[in-house]
Amino acid sequence: MKQQVLLLLCLAPLITHAQAPKDPLAKALIGEWRNIYVRINIRDKVMEADSSNWETRLHIKPIRTHFQADGTYYSEYRNLQDSIVRKPSGTWTLKGDSLTMSQLQPEPMQMTLQLRIEKDVATFTGLIDFDGDGKTNDLYYGLQRKYR
Repeated sequence: MKQQVLLLLCLAPLITHAQAPKDPLAKALIGEWRNIYVRINIRDKVMEADSSNWETRLHIKPIRTHFQADGTYYSEYRNLQDSIVRKPSGTWTLKGDSLTMSQLQPEPMQMTLQLRIEKDVATFTGLIDFDGDGKTNDLYYGLQRKYR
């Protein structure tokens, strides 16, 4: 038992170091982000919300997404009373400026978005399946501000 604990203590710094992102964009992504603007083009319709109308338009608080250094993420969808009503989670990878989020919970799905970060604002763009028709053909443009 003592040998296992000692081995774990010796390997912990190596495991932590191996999980820490080296890419500057990946390092900048680590933390909590909150939506400040979203525009989704669905066929011939546009759904848009910003900080002035987010709660009225979407009936939720701005989504909080937490990107962790170990390559995992989770998002918190909160109702207007600030209770968490949905909490998808999964893994993320970054290749260049392409962010791939592989959601594992509550249902498996994957999306790849172009990512740009300037100061404390991230821009996410790409095609997603927002309307649930099984086709990744809805154009997503979102801005999120780093909270911590």
